[in-house]
Amino acid sequence: MDFIWLPVLQLTEIEGQLIITGHSLGGSVASLFTLCLLDGNLLKPKCRPFCITFGSPLVGGFGLQHSIWNSFFLHVVSNQDPVPGLFLPSGRGRSTPTSSHSQTTGYKPFGTYLLCSELGCACFDNPDLILELLKVISSEVAAGLQDVDYGVILRNLKERAICKGLPQVGERFANPFAAGIIMELETIGFNETKLLQYNIDIETVISAMEAEARNLTQKNKASDAKKLNEIKIDMTRLELYKKNSNMGYYDCFKNQGSKRDIHVEQFRVNLTGYWEGMVAQIQRKPHKEGATFRTRWLYAGTVYRRMVEPLDIAAFYREGRKDYMNKRSAHYKLLQEWYEEDVKPPSRDKLDSKKQKVSSILTEDSCFWAHVEEAILSCELLKSENCNLEEGKSSWDNLVKFEEYVMEQIDNYAVSPEIFLEKSSFMKWWGLYEGYIDTRSNSHRSPLISFMKNRSYRQYG
Repeated sequence: MDFIWLPVLQLTEIEGQLIITGHSLGGSVASLFTLCLLDGNLLKPKCRPFCITFGSPLVGGFGLQHSIWNSFFLHVVSNQDPVPGLFLPSGRGRSTPTSSHSQTTGYKPFGTYLLCSELGCACFDNPDLILELLKVISSEVAAGLQDVDYGVILRNLKERAICKGLPQVGERFANPFAAGIIMELETIGFNETKLLQYNIDIETVISAMEAEARNLTQKNKASDAKKLNEIKIDMTRLELYKKNSNMGYYDCFKNQGSKRDIHVEQFRVNLTGYWEGMVAQIQRKPHKEGATFRTRWLYAGTVYRRMVEPLDIAAFYREGRKDYMNKRSAHYKLLQEWYEEDVKPPSRDKLDSKKQKVSSILTEDSCFWAHVEEAILSCELLKSENCNLEEGKSSWDNLVKFEEYVMEQIDNYAVSPEIFLEKSSFMKWWGLYEGYIDTRSNSHRSPLISFMKNRSYRQYG
């Protein structure tokens, strides 16, 4: 199987847009392959796969219709192509849009469908309506496979408008929601008379779709408001916990010295679940809409990341694990990436302002404590009798880089003064590191060593 998985492994290195396509039965393969990549979480966070099929038969059921991945699929179907109707459930037409077509058995459409005819093309994403239209197309196409040139269809898209204007739908459908559906249906040759021939009452369909859209909007608003209120409460509790942590926010949680520290675990779980879902929701949105959404939630997401990720790091190293950065959650990476895309380097005036407020800030790099923990491990390895030459060189190089990193954070007033508390993990690292460099024959010097030895940190913040 290596010859199959080698290309897949190469795809895992892509960071831009990944387009997956397939025609006819190859479209089914493309859909299944895309689902495999999404379900297996095989792609990098910045890689957004998008599957486009041409004349593909149905491959999914009720579960896929209600999955989080619908927005990753576009299915192009010609009204002259019998292949998309190969696996349609038996039965023809319906009296209501919520009867047999809401059952959880059989093959069902998922994703967005671009239905095409000689008259034009139109997009639909309501699975019940798509299923009915596919049935009509299947019943009208002559038996046997036909050669449908989807290349011609795509070229024609550039020359034809999808919608032609409100006057064509009449006063009865002046409602913009209904008008949009009617215009798109008529664009591909499905007028009201033709739909009634197949026992499809378009007014009933539209009413059901409008009710579904209203219910979903109301449900989402109520759910979002409730979740947001709960999240605000959890964040407030974490802020109080941080304020009352005598040995430092990070180390209090890591050491788990009281029941109060243990209770914080539930706040951490609640907040992480909420923001993992929020990041996944943003990723599923179209690029422009997602960018607007990211900007609106950027501040709250950044505060969450700086407040909660240190707790994740504390739990990680409390369990005796190593190398957090290579196991870091994808939602943290994306929140940081979006923040860095939006924020400009601080000016001199802004640095002066940060200096005045440094006593109350959250450490800006939410991974600061992971770097501290790895520096502690490097110091312990250097002092170990079992440390070989190669390990020693690697550990020393890492420590020199860590020094530079910390001094940069201090110069930019980007770390909280709590890192200098007597019992903090950072001061533990400094104790180990100071002891090691004092025993070296060729004494090592750096700005951070001078800063620490001169106790300059007492004036920090």
